[in-house]
Amino acid sequence: MNQHINHISLPLLCVALWACVAFIGGCEKDQTWKVGSRAPQISVLDLRDGTVKLSDFKGKVIVLRFWATGCRECVSGMPLLDGYIKKYSENDLAVLGVNVGGSKELVEAFAKGLKISYPVLLDPAMMASKKYLVRSVPTTFFIDRNGIAKQVIAGEIPQKVFDEIIRRLQQ
Repeated sequence: MNQHINHISLPLLCVALWACVAFIGGCEKDQTWKVGSRAPQISVLDLRDGTVKLSDFKGKVIVLRFWATGCRECVSGMPLLDGYIKKYSENDLAVLGVNVGGSKELVEAFAKGLKISYPVLLDPAMMASKKYLVRSVPTTFFIDRNGIAKQVIAGEIPQKVFDEIIRRLQQ
C-alpha cells in the first residue's frame, strides 16, 4: 500500500510543482503587453550613471530603439536615426537608444565615436529589452504622447517610413 501511495504522490508532486512555476512565471506584469497598449515602464542608466525612466518623457512622442554594439545594422543605423530626429528637433520628440547587454565602457566608446545627439542608455542585464519582448536588434518602438506603443519595427527604418510614423503620432 505504501508503494502505491509513492507512485501516485510523485506524479502529483510534479504536477503541483509545474503549476507553481507556471503561476509564478505568469505573474510578470508586462509579459503579455502588445502594440496598442501602454508601453512597459523601464528604468535604465545613461552613460553618466544617471537613471532614465520612460515616464520622464511623458507628453512627448518617444522613439525607443534597442541596439547592440555587435550588430552592424544597429551601428550603421545610429547616425541615420540621428539625422532623422534632427529634422524634428523643435517638436516634442524624444529618441532613446538602449544598448542591449553591452558594457558601459564599450557603449560609451561607440557613442563617442558616432557623435550622435540622442541619449544612449544601458541595459546590461537586458531587463528593459525583456519587458519589451525584444527578439532581435535593432528594434524600434514608437510610443505616442499618452504612453501607448503604436508601432514596432525590427531592422532599419527608411526615412519615408520614419517621417510617416512621426507625422501620425504628432497629430
